[in-house]
Amino acid sequence: MINETMRSAIQEALGAHNGDDLIRGVKSVLMHEIAALDPSVKIENTGYFNHTFVPDLVMTWGEGARKQERDVFLRFSLRAASVGRDVQALAQGSPVLLALKGGEDSDDISHVRRELADAGEVLVTDVPALDEIRSSEALPSSLESDDVAELTPRDRSPLLNLVRNSVMRGGRGLLTTETAHELRGQARGRTRETEISELQEFGTTVRSLFRGDMATRLERAAQLMQMGLTGDVSLIEQSHMVDASENDLIRGRLSESELRVMLPYLLRRNDITGDPRYWRHLGSMVTLEMLESISGDLQGIDLTRLVEPNKDSWLALRAALSYNVEPSGSNVDSPVRRWEIRARMLNLIMGQYRVMVTADRRRIRTREDNPPARWADIEECLQPFHLTGVTLDGLVRRVQVTGENQADVYRDVQSITASIRDDFHVPRVEIAASEHEGAPRVSADFSTWAATSDNGVSVEKLTQIATKVLGYRFEMSSD
Repeated sequence: MINETMRSAIQEALGAHNGDDLIRGVKSVLMHEIAALDPSVKIENTGYFNHTFVPDLVMTWGEGARKQERDVFLRFSLRAASVGRDVQALAQGSPVLLALKGGEDSDDISHVRRELADAGEVLVTDVPALDEIRSSEALPSSLESDDVAELTPRDRSPLLNLVRNSVMRGGRGLLTTETAHELRGQARGRTRETEISELQEFGTTVRSLFRGDMATRLERAAQLMQMGLTGDVSLIEQSHMVDASENDLIRGRLSESELRVMLPYLLRRNDITGDPRYWRHLGSMVTLEMLESISGDLQGIDLTRLVEPNKDSWLALRAALSYNVEPSGSNVDSPVRRWEIRARMLNLIMGQYRVMVTADRRRIRTREDNPPARWADIEECLQPFHLTGVTLDGLVRRVQVTGENQADVYRDVQSITASIRDDFHVPRVEIAASEHEGAPRVSADFSTWAATSDNGVSVEKLTQIATKVLGYRFEMSSD
């Protein structure tokens, strides 16, 4: 069905001379197109067709206790659904009533609207309307400039992509071709000014067309775009002024599908505000694990605006220092620090060096042939950290020094190295993430250039240990 609209594919299927072929063809098209709209759903063919109370298809999504489902009833037209009073009869299950043909007159549409007034969260739509939502669109004229760098088709309308992903699971009310066209217009703003104003209209439209949680998520996405474009971060404070039932959604985690759509788009747009408060707010909806889960969508994008305001709050388990190997033609000597994704991990690039940071300890593979340190060489660079352990390897003995008090650890190490005649080296040290009791411990290994913890430590702390302790011999920019 490449380059073929859903409408034309359905028309072709309806032209089959054999009833079984017609049903098989129609359902095959719809299952393919629903999956294209929302890859997160699984679609079951019930074996029934155009039945009064048994659905034609059943959509399911989620796992375990969070698994949900929604029935899809097929009708040949909205007129058929109206005459059969299907909206009222099926309202209790909040299904989707999908008409295979469009072109209804105003009387049929008005009748369906009246039925929907008392029908809860039923979605009534038709194939032409879904075609309008599904179809690709041109890049808005306001963005045909340096404001957007190398956008893929998927990135060109993030809100419309979210609508596509959400309409079959979360839609309600009557979605006509006209309404779908209106949504497309609001989601794609032809100029930067109209883009901002239409984002506000988009929020109003989705509130009437989507069920509670889904509507809130779409409104939040529009709000994030509006804040980014206007630089008006006061909206962050206004997001506190909501019902308690919505607060978790508005300020809670973004879903993986939202991340895949929103983050690459916002990061690629050079006209999105650079205000750290905005990126800190966005980062509060993300974890490092979530960032790693969509790493393929973030390849080649500069993440610095997002990471810098959030590096103190995002938690990681391992960081490793390494030499930076840039693609041919790149300036490896550039002093500018930047964050990007490489090998499915967050990387801090610093000229000839880089630090890999991950929430999955298994992801970083390191060499074990780097030389150990000498105490005299690292004593000063350890001063800013809360040192809780030092391993001393001599020619004839190994001594492990530990203590909760940093001063005690320093004193014991100095005493041992001064009183015992041996050539001591330091293969690793242990550093507490903070001075608070029970703070996670980080093992910094000089042979692997890796800093590892069993519990979450901030990206910033692990990066500092990697650069300032493990990289004590090198000159690296701290800006």
